[in-house]
Amino acid sequence: MCKGGDEPLRMNVLDWIRILEGLKKKGIHVVHRSFFEATYCGKRESLGIILNRLERRGLILRVMRNWFCIPPCDVWEVVKVVFPSAYISLEWALHFHDVLDQHVEVVTLVWLGKTKRVRSRFADFEIHKVSRDLYFGFDRNTMIAEPEKALLDTVYIRGKVPAEINIDLVDRGKLLKYAEKFPKRVLKEINRMFAV
Repeated sequence: MCKGGDEPLRMNVLDWIRILEGLKKKGIHVVHRSFFEATYCGKRESLGIILNRLERRGLILRVMRNWFCIPPCDVWEVVKVVFPSAYISLEWALHFHDVLDQHVEVVTLVWLGKTKRVRSRFADFEIHKVSRDLYFGFDRNTMIAEPEKALLDTVYIRGKVPAEINIDLVDRGKLLKYAEKFPKRVLKEINRMFAV
């Protein structure tokens, strides 16, 4: 966008709209602040003001420090870029698969890194560490756990089966097969659920 010379070109809102629409056409919905730094022609100190203005207009949404999405943006698009080794699981994934009816506010992720919580304007992310042996059972395109894996992750991390789940939407054979990789306490809780 910037052209050579002593004076940088002034970028107005229409310029930013064009740039952001171009990204969306390419399938890019999540960008790092460095993209804006490379694109912006003015003073570096002014970029924060510009990003705030773009956000107030609804053209971008701050996901977390230095990460922005271009609305509309799905949770899985953000997770794939901002938390690339994580997959979405537990209650959020169960709700996504209609196994859990209740609305879920927090997006729970599973990965091999440290457990932490990230609050942002886009969503609150609760991220849990699992061992490499338990890092499986999710769609590599959407990074969303299969319902069986999401249920097992929930029992493993929360210690119990969530209330009011639609167990008919879970493949029992796959659930029990996956459960073999988990500690015995998880399988015990799953068997108790089926006994009711």
